[in-house]
Amino acid sequence: MIFYPREIRGFAVISRGPLITWPFDPTVYAGLLVLYVGHALLARSVPDAERKHTAFFFLGLFTLWLALETPIDPISDYYLDSVHMLQHVLLAFVAPPLMLLGLSREMAGRLARVPGVRAITEPVPALVISAVIMIGWHLPFLYDVTLRNEGVHVLEHVMFIASGLLLYWPIIDATSVHNRWTMSPGAKLVYMLIATLPQDGVALALIFSRVTFYTYYEHVPRLIAGFTAVIDQTIAGAVLMVFGKVTLGVAAGVVFFRWFGAEHSEDRGIESRLRVR
Repeated sequence: MIFYPREIRGFAVISRGPLITWPFDPTVYAGLLVLYVGHALLARSVPDAERKHTAFFFLGLFTLWLALETPIDPISDYYLDSVHMLQHVLLAFVAPPLMLLGLSREMAGRLARVPGVRAITEPVPALVISAVIMIGWHLPFLYDVTLRNEGVHVLEHVMFIASGLLLYWPIIDATSVHNRWTMSPGAKLVYMLIATLPQDGVALALIFSRVTFYTYYEHVPRLIAGFTAVIDQTIAGAVLMVFGKVTLGVAAGVVFFRWFGAEHSEDRGIESRLRVR
C-alpha cells in the first residue's frame, strides 16, 4: 500500500515529501525470526515452559514489528517527531516486558547464566544503564545523527530494546528471582518510581521548550498546515511522558495489589489462628 499524504481529517497538507509506505526491511524480519526460533528452542529445553510464555513473547515480537515494519517507521523518519517518540516507547517500554513475560523461571535462569548477564540485570546497574541509554540517545546531536545515518539508527533501536529488557528484568517475577538482590514489593515500587525520572526529564524538556531541539524536523515536510516543529516536539514530549508510564504503571499496579493481597491473606490467617486458640 503506497500513497501520498494529501489530506488528514480536513487539514490541508502544505508540503510533500517521500512516500508513506508499508516498509519491508529483510533484516528486521530476520531478527524477529531469530528471536522466535531462539525462544522456541529455549522453551523446548525446559520443563516449566507454558503456552502463555509463547503468547507473551509473540506479543512482544508483534510490538517490535508494529514499531519497525508499519507506516509508523517512515512517518517517524520523514515527518513527525511525535510518531518517532511513539516508536521509541514501543521499542523501550512495551515490547521488552512482554518479551520477558515470555520467559519461565528456568528459561530466565539459563539466560542469567550467560556471562555478563547477571551483572547488568541487577537492579542498580539495570536502572543506571537504561537511564543513560534513554537520556543519551535523546540528546540533540545523537538524535539528529540517527535520522541521517541508518546504521546509527539501527544501533539506537537495538539499544532501546536492550535497555527495556534491563529495566524490567528486576521487576518481573520469573527474571528477578535470579538476581542476587531480589527486591521486596516496596523496593520494586521505589525502583519503578525512580525509573520514570529519566524519561520525565527528557519529556519535560521537549514539552516546555520553545526552541526546536532536533533541527532535522525543522526541514521535513509539514503534513498538516500550522503543525509546526515546536508543536510536534511538544506532543512528542507528552507521548513519552504519558505512554512511557503506561507499562511501568501497569507493573506497579500488579506489584502493589499482589503485595496488598498477600498482606491481607496473612492477616486473615493470623485472625483464624487466634480464633482457634
